[in-house]
Formats: sequence, C-alpha cells, structure tokens
Amino acid sequence: MSFLEESWEEREEILYKEIFGNIGPGIYPLSVEIFNGLNANSVDPRWLSHGVFKCPPARDRDTWAYVTSGMSNPWETDKREEYSGLGVEFLMETENEEQWAVEVLQTLMGYNLMLAAGQMGNFPPLSYGDRVPLVLSESVRTMMLIQPAHFPSRFSIKSGSVDLIQVVGITSSELQAAKQSSSEEIKEKLVGNLGRLITCKERDSVA
Repeated sequence: MSFLEESWEEREEILYKEIFGNIGPGIYPLSVEIFNGLNANSVDPRWLSHGVFKCPPARDRDTWAYVTSGMSNPWETDKREEYSGLGVEFLMETENEEQWAVEVLQTLMGYNLMLAAGQMGNFPPLSYGDRVPLVLSESVRTMMLIQPAHFPSRFSIKSGSVDLIQVVGITSSELQAAKQSSSEEIKEKLVGNLGRLITCKERDSVA
C-alpha cells in the first residue's frame, strides 16, 4: 500500500469512525458538473475522488454530520509534513438527514480545490473565519467557516495534521453582526440558542 493510500485509509477507516461513528454507506463524490457550475478552467482528475460522507446520529450526538474527504490527501509527497495535503476537511451538522448538506459541502470543496489550484485569482484557500455566499433559502444565504464546538478542531494522520473546519449557514443579520464583531461571537450565540452548530434552511436569527 502506498503512502497516499495508507494516509487515506487511516483518515476514513480509523479517524473518521472514531470521531463520527457510522460514516454511512459510502462517499458522495464530486462530479464534473459541480466544477462546471463553478466555471472551472480545468478539472484535475484527482478531484473526482474527493467527496462527502453522510454520518447518522451516534453515541452522544443526535444530529446528522457530513464530512468531506480528500482535501487532506498527500498527493504531492511520500513523507509526513506539518499539514497533510491542503490540511483541511469540512464538516456540517443538520437536525435531520438532508441531501442539500452533501451538496453544500461538495460545492465548497470544489471551490476550495479551485482556489488552491489558482483558478479563482490570487486568493488563498478557505480557512477559519471565512464567509462564503451560498444561498440555502431566503433567510440563510451565507456559509460561515469556524472551529467546531463539539468535534475536534484538528486530527493527525500518517501524512500530517488536518484542521476540521465546521460550516454553518447564517442569516443576513448574522452576517452583518459577524462583520462588525467576529465569526466567533456569532458561533457562541448559535451554540447558546441551538445547542450545537446546526445548519437549517429556515430559523430565527440570533443577531
């Protein structure tokens, strides 16, 4: 087994099962259509092996969790580095099983891969504190990227460390409040009101 395969397997078969429990029946992979929708100049075939796991409630978690897999693949090296691949994977939580949550993370993953490849201009890949326009409903129109509240913010595999970034949908008023204060302040209000960092299509604003 290659260094890439060992790192990949450790993430999906060991770390993800420790963190999320049951990671579902399989991965929902990225498609060429996702990149076409993002106006990609080209699609690296390796990107199509990336995807999203849909994890049902488990242990002390009654939410559904969705986690990306692939951005932390060590494609370009065969030795451990500080960060594995792009050094990130994305996470989202919902109250019920939602296919749109998979699609949101697929879109954000595709966008991040294009950023890292320099296809979106001179902008860095997505990180903590970023806010990305992505419309779920009339009220929830932005995805905010923050440190998880109830999951580890980092894990380590054979090829290096990986930051786990939680994605949560926010309202227009929450977006304005985050710009004036911080994403962290909105995160604390969401946890205080919802109990967890749950993304819903429709809910009352906390700001």
